[in-house]
Amino acid sequence: MSDGLTVVLDEVGERHPTMVGRYSAELTRGLIATAPDGFGVTAISAKLSDGRAARADAQLPGLAELRSTAVPARELREAWLHSLTTLPVRGLVHATSLMAPLRRDPSPGDQVTVTLHGLEPFSDRSKRKRQWFDRALRRALQLADGIVVPSTAIAEDLALLGDTGDRVRVVHPAPSSALLRAARSEAALSLPDEFVLALTSPGALGQARRLIETLASPRMPDARVVVAGPVQWGETRLAGLAVEAGIPAGRLVMLGQLDDAELALAHRRALAHLHVAEQDALGLSLLDAAALGTPTVHHATRSLVEIAGGASVAVDGGPHELAAALADLLADDDERTRLRLLAQDRARAFTWETAARQVWQLHAEL
Repeated sequence: MSDGLTVVLDEVGERHPTMVGRYSAELTRGLIATAPDGFGVTAISAKLSDGRAARADAQLPGLAELRSTAVPARELREAWLHSLTTLPVRGLVHATSLMAPLRRDPSPGDQVTVTLHGLEPFSDRSKRKRQWFDRALRRALQLADGIVVPSTAIAEDLALLGDTGDRVRVVHPAPSSALLRAARSEAALSLPDEFVLALTSPGALGQARRLIETLASPRMPDARVVVAGPVQWGETRLAGLAVEAGIPAGRLVMLGQLDDAELALAHRRALAHLHVAEQDALGLSLLDAAALGTPTVHHATRSLVEIAGGASVAVDGGPHELAAALADLLADDDERTRLRLLAQDRARAFTWETAARQVWQLHAEL
């Protein structure tokens, strides 16, 4: 067996962090911190610009080596779907997404595990990416030695797609350690006196549209909404969507991309966190909000309900139901206080070091 683990990084070092990138960096830091005696952690990624490489290095102190391929992510994803590579990845390998160097004829000692964040891709950028996701999932079911999923709900759904045997491990994610460290820092950020916090994501225009639909609902409370994250997707702007939906001027406060200290401050001051993503099974935003004491209103997906553990407001239905639940929460100071305490307690149950130890254990058992 190899005396090291190679981690396949995905979307790490992006100027505008994605959920996949945040997961990838956090888990890799956990794997470095919990590596068994005599084991080192190296990483491989798609081709990185100088800026992305510098950001990745800064995010991953203690990494023994970071290699990058000669091709960018899009080409690497396609190449690995066909077992093509000019940079062999051998021994113990853990991919932090479905982008993984799976082979039909592995050599003795090769072992590749992959991570499935949910049965839907985070990005809604294109039909092509959806097709890649479906193909990569089928390939992982066929060839991966192990599959890491964020919840029992996803493990159960995955078992319906094919014979997973004992290859699947539920490894719950955790609140962002970088965000929690930054919460102890000073941040200068102009915020309304009272507001609800909502987050947007790169490549997730559909999520932005659902946010606007929720805010435009007649059941939406009269509250200002601070939006952190991207405000434009291609030619589509969040402000334009708001105007088209008839949302009153001044309702939305669009801050753009925030650093960790600024985002932590926004969470701490928010009355609530409105999470409108319908396909999110990973729950990173929910856990971050919980750790910082921000009660979350979200869709009642089985995965998010499992991760939240009763410390959130889980809603069945669409935008009108989300808006109504948010209105009820904002009108009940005692309930918000109760959920703040429950959420912080729930978030303490999860750490990236625990998640990393479970990944190490999976490789040991395989």
